[in-house]
Amino acid sequence: MVGLAAVGFGAWRGYPWGLIAAAGGAAVALGWTIRWRPGRLRRRGPPPLGLPEVLDLLRQAYGATAAWGVGATDGAFEVLATPDIGEEERRRGIALVQLASVDGRLHVIRDRDATFIAVGDFPYGAGLALTGDHAETITDGVARALRRYVGGMRLAEEQNSAPRARLIAGRVSRLVAGAQTLEGMARAAVELGEQITHRGVALVIAGADGAHVVAVSSAADRRLAGVLLSPDSPVARAIGMGVPVATRGNEAYPLTDGSLPVGALVLLGSPLEPDAPLLEDLSPLLTDLGPRLAAARALHDAERRAVVDPLTGLRNRREFERALSAYGPRSPDPATLIYVDLDHFKRLNDTLGHAAGDAALQHVARLLEAAVRDGDLVARIGGEEFAVWLPRAGLREGMEVA
Repeated sequence: MVGLAAVGFGAWRGYPWGLIAAAGGAAVALGWTIRWRPGRLRRRGPPPLGLPEVLDLLRQAYGATAAWGVGATDGAFEVLATPDIGEEERRRGIALVQLASVDGRLHVIRDRDATFIAVGDFPYGAGLALTGDHAETITDGVARALRRYVGGMRLAEEQNSAPRARLIAGRVSRLVAGAQTLEGMARAAVELGEQITHRGVALVIAGADGAHVVAVSSAADRRLAGVLLSPDSPVARAIGMGVPVATRGNEAYPLTDGSLPVGALVLLGSPLEPDAPLLEDLSPLLTDLGPRLAAARALHDAERRAVVDPLTGLRNRREFERALSAYGPRSPDPATLIYVDLDHFKRLNDTLGHAAGDAALQHVARLLEAAVRDGDLVARIGGEEFAVWLPRAGLREGMEVA
């Protein structure tokens, strides 16, 4: 307004100084206009969408009831169509997305209420819960869209201006927060180790019966998984001595919980130089992983003792009854229940001793496990009594197993 007033006054007076004032007023008015208009446009423009908002758009596009994302800097998030979505559905969805973020596979689970679809690329994952008859026909399209979304999550973080050390530390903290099981944490740890070092990685955990390879990364030889290491192997020495041990083919970094050995993270390939920058990036993982694995292993062992028969390794009666009660009388799927009882077992114990009886029970347990499908449940429910629970199996399938 001041500039416009000066323009009017200068034109009215017609004096040289008035013309100067008019020119100055015009410049001021024009300058304010130039600066003000872009600012106004910027203020009126929509703010950039965050990851949850983009995922919500994806949810709406496919008519999903809920969506989840994990691995973002701010932690896991979910977007819901309505706030009254069941707690069980929400827990199942986020658990499936966390699993996908660890193993990098497409996961599709269909049940009576919803179809869950999740994809991942460690440490990122995303998933949707779909309802309706159309869910099965659009699974491939949803999976492709989710993969693009997960790729965008990774790209957004890699373009972050935060130093690499902060990114690594953030990934370690999300690994710890996101992994729900010992197996999940182990799998996530080796994939993160591979991303940091660009080498194949194996995770070894020490136990009462020796040191086992519990997880290997994508670039490592899958045949290493489950291998029991020799007590005099370099990896076992690294665990026992608490110091890194390098050979021509790998390098083992011990993982500890305080002073207690937990296991080792093994880099496959040529060892890192002592002053290599990658070793500094690996340090947060080595420091934090030992105590977390120890806690996860303790929880895993406690949960296993609660549901597993210690002699046979089968599920116990408590877990069998829980699975049976979860089926429900209104389930539309058929199911078969088989009871197994060993005849003359007392005579075997009395004649050959309890050691022979225990061996017989263990042998029967292995036979029963070999006869069923993945997802079936074999339990020891009494001294020499077993039960086999076959969900989604009719009488014909049950008779074939029996």
